[in-house]
Amino acid sequence: MVHGLTLLAVSLVYVGVLLAVAFSGDRAGPPNPRLRPMLYALTLAVYCSSWTLLGAVGSAAANPWSYLPIYLGPLLLLAFGGDLMRRMVVVGQRQRTASIADFLAARYGRARELAALVAVIAVVAAIPYFALQLKAIALSVEVLTGHAAREPSGDPALLAALLLAVFAIVFGTRHVDATRHHRGLMWAIGLESVVKLLALLVVAVFAWRLLGGSVPAPVRSAPLPPLPDPFATQTLLAFLAMLCLPRQFQVMVVECQSAEDLRPARVAFAVYLGLVCLAVLPITWAGAAMLPTGVAPDAWVLALPLAEGRVDLALIAFLGGVSAATGMVLVASLAIATMVSNDLAMPWLLRDAGDSGRLGRRILWVRRVAILALCLGAWAYYRAFAGNAGLAAHGLLAFAAVAQFAPALIGGLYWRGASRTGARWGVAAGFAVYVYTLLLPALARGLGFGEAWLAQGPWGIELLRPEALFHVQGWDALTHGTVLALLANTAAFVVGSLRHRPGLEARIAAEPFVAPDAERAEPDPEATGRAREGDVFALCARVLGDTAARAEFEGFGRERGRPLSPDALADRAFLQFGERLLASAVGAASARALLTAALRGSGMAFGEVVALLDEAGQQRRFNRELLTTTLEHVSHGVSVVDAELRLIAWNHAYQRLFEYPDGQLYVGKPVAELIRWNALRGECGPGDVDAHVQRRLEHLRRGAPHVFERIRPNGQVIEMRGQPLPGGGYVTTYTDVSDYKRVELELRDAAAQLERRVEERTHALSIALDETARAQGHAEQARQATTRFMTSLSHDLLQPLHAARLFSAALREAEDRGEQRQLSGRIDASLRAAEELLDGLLDLSRIESGQLQARPQALALGPLLRGLVEQYEPLARARGLSIDAVDTRAWTTSDPALLRRVLQNFIANALRYTVDGGVRIGVRWRRDDWVVEVWDTGPGIAEAHRELIFEEFRRVGATGADGDRGLGLGLSIAQRLAKGLGHPLSLRSRVGHGSVFGIAVPRAVPALAIATPATTGDAADALAGLRVLCVDDDADIRDALRALLARWGLVVDCVGSAAEALALAEAARPARLIVDFQLHDAMDGIELADRIRARFGAMPVLLLTAEGGDALRQRAREAGLTVIHKPVRPAALRAWLAAG
Repeated sequence: MVHGLTLLAVSLVYVGVLLAVAFSGDRAGPPNPRLRPMLYALTLAVYCSSWTLLGAVGSAAANPWSYLPIYLGPLLLLAFGGDLMRRMVVVGQRQRTASIADFLAARYGRARELAALVAVIAVVAAIPYFALQLKAIALSVEVLTGHAAREPSGDPALLAALLLAVFAIVFGTRHVDATRHHRGLMWAIGLESVVKLLALLVVAVFAWRLLGGSVPAPVRSAPLPPLPDPFATQTLLAFLAMLCLPRQFQVMVVECQSAEDLRPARVAFAVYLGLVCLAVLPITWAGAAMLPTGVAPDAWVLALPLAEGRVDLALIAFLGGVSAATGMVLVASLAIATMVSNDLAMPWLLRDAGDSGRLGRRILWVRRVAILALCLGAWAYYRAFAGNAGLAAHGLLAFAAVAQFAPALIGGLYWRGASRTGARWGVAAGFAVYVYTLLLPALARGLGFGEAWLAQGPWGIELLRPEALFHVQGWDALTHGTVLALLANTAAFVVGSLRHRPGLEARIAAEPFVAPDAERAEPDPEATGRAREGDVFALCARVLGDTAARAEFEGFGRERGRPLSPDALADRAFLQFGERLLASAVGAASARALLTAALRGSGMAFGEVVALLDEAGQQRRFNRELLTTTLEHVSHGVSVVDAELRLIAWNHAYQRLFEYPDGQLYVGKPVAELIRWNALRGECGPGDVDAHVQRRLEHLRRGAPHVFERIRPNGQVIEMRGQPLPGGGYVTTYTDVSDYKRVELELRDAAAQLERRVEERTHALSIALDETARAQGHAEQARQATTRFMTSLSHDLLQPLHAARLFSAALREAEDRGEQRQLSGRIDASLRAAEELLDGLLDLSRIESGQLQARPQALALGPLLRGLVEQYEPLARARGLSIDAVDTRAWTTSDPALLRRVLQNFIANALRYTVDGGVRIGVRWRRDDWVVEVWDTGPGIAEAHRELIFEEFRRVGATGADGDRGLGLGLSIAQRLAKGLGHPLSLRSRVGHGSVFGIAVPRAVPALAIATPATTGDAADALAGLRVLCVDDDADIRDALRALLARWGLVVDCVGSAAEALALAEAARPARLIVDFQLHDAMDGIELADRIRARFGAMPVLLLTAEGGDALRQRAREAGLTVIHKPVRPAALRAWLAAG
């Protein structure tokens, strides 16, 4: 253990060294340019407070990831935020801002109320952060001495607070000018940064040796723990803290001597943070392995060497902790005291100052009292919350508070549209949410009040629970409060800026912040006012002191090339320098009012002038805001130029209308430049640009009212109305009349179109009448064709039936057997004619209804032709004609049934009209396909009749051999079937020699060999003795089938119902089954066939039906049945029996 007096002596010696360094730094003047970036980097390391030295180890002990966000945030900023940091440094130096509150106030048009709000938040955030440093010092003393202070009088934290306050007052409040570089203090801060880094590295090396130079086995074997919940939030807060903490702004912006130092300082500071990160790990591992569990992790940096008997290392670690706390408190108290004096106390100091000579001394006393109050307030906070939270918790609470400056700060540097109202709303809203969700819960837990309020919400409203606001749950308290506060801040900032656009003065004030690198014209040395240089110097000397003011003005004189001349009129540059110099002492928000008030020369007391200026300034602001608001609420574009033809006012509608980029418009802009810019873009029409500019300038100089329209390149029509102003100048309004002109043109076009439409409708009406007449003619022709069709159908259907009836009557009276056979043949021919007519009508019906669907398949043409010859050979022989087929091995792809139907019509037509000779069927080769042809030796067809023969009921030429002229449907059906198959028909004919009908079919690869069918004679022998079962519910059909099949030598069983069929089948198994589809029974023909075959095995089945349709054919095909449509041709029936 170390005695308390020893610690006190070591601390006093260390403070003495710091005082010596600080005094020598003040006397030494500016540092060497080569060493300056390194000193700048070490001052940036004031970020690493006692939280870094002690609290980081405490966080890493709980979770190895927990300490990283505090370093990761700054490292990300150093790596990717270089432009943001450079902007802050450049703008801060040019504006001579003394604090972050001054910086924001200057950006938003000298917004005093915004600066005051920022100062209040900085004070609120500083107290817990100061308390963190005092707690670190008290913890260090307790660990080294082994005694905890119970009474306030013996508390080492109180002594540390008083010593830090004295140190900060001595080195931070010697000059009124807050922007003056505190060289001595910065040298002391640099030394402290070196000491705390070396102390941490020494303890880390000692811990590494205790571990044997390797990572402990439990650490190596243990899996990495998951990232803690607030990892991303802590990283974000650390990132923003580097920008928004008052002490970081002080060292980064105010104390920066050259913006060129920033780049090397960023690299050096990043290395510094990396070393600190690495040093934390071995201390954490060694503390966890070697220290007892009762030692607080925040104290492991001190306890580890002490436990090993190394008091010297413990004292070095103690000095490191003291350095970290001292540096932070010194810089932070200086920055916050400046904000308190400039932004909170200055308005009252200005009003109550009867003698401005004492103003500087009062400013210094305000800063000294503020420093002392901050240190004592932090000690009180520490005493109230001692032991309630770790060091990291206090630091994060402060980080979350200052993070509320970020939206207004970053937005103000990059967004021209950011307004004072938006910044004020954003900071106020974010701070309010921060207080409600983070600060009040911390106070409630620390002071022991409001447990029910935290758990249930105020007045029992769970929706308003501070740590689950609006039922946002699943986050830790820090993430919850930080995210909600920043969301509210950003939303209010954006909404306020969009709702209350920045005015002219605010836009002018924002330009150096948004575009810090833009070239700006130097002030005109000849532009002078009534103020003299001596008056400006006297005012600055009263506030800053004669010595400091004279040194500043002498430096300014060297820069401009001539010394101060008290009787000379102050030009614009001199007044701007005086204002910036005053701003460094009293803040940007008060400098202009103070300078203006003192130089009026009215003889009034200083405080009275300030009060009067406040009222006059409010009136001017009211008038200016009234004018700006009026212009912005005008929907037309408005621009106002003065007598010198320079732009002095405009609204956003004017800027949007001509698409001027941001920064293009500003007060004093020569209107000639705007006219030239528009002319170059083609806004003024064709012609020379200079001529356009001169013509419009001459028009403005004449001051004559004018109204004219301009058509822009994009087709937009702008009406421009100009009116001269009294005393010179011109106001012009710009109205977009494109819609009006478009409506006007549309009305003209509508009138012309109406006339055209009347003509078109008249013409269309005459055409419609003609088409109606033609349609009526077509309808009449269709009606007449239908009448002719029905007449022909009735005649052709009745003729064979009438003939059959007459022949039947004659047959009954005939006695000679030869005459009976002849009459029987004539009856059969008449019935066959009626049957063909019905078949033709059925085919037409199927074709028209779309029921006939082609099912192409590979097909051998040879067997097809031989089957047709066998079918028609009896008919040909009866008529004394020959019929044969040329053998072929050709294959095609077609629907066998439909192709056979086409060829049947050709053959039937050939046999009908051929008297001598015969018919031949064959296949002719062509280059791309086969042509199946039917040759006959008939009368031939004349050329004029070759198109007509394919029409329904069209018969041309002589009658058939037996007087049969046919029905006139066969060729029409053949043509339609061929069209459905996609097979074109052909016809060649010579009158008196015969005709050749052909159908072209595609070629195909042979699928399988076709066996040669049995001859007719063999088939007839095969039918003898064959047992056939016929099932039909019509008795006449049963009798006809029995008579016909019996004559062919078959054994026939005929029944009228399914039950009889099943019973009869039990007695004698049939070899063939002929069944009608519609039995009017419990089952249809297909179901009966399935029952019989299921019992007796497979057998050929013929299904007779009068129905046609794909559904029935599909069903029969799936059942394996052959379908023949009624009426049944005996030849087809005989062929099926023979093939089965």
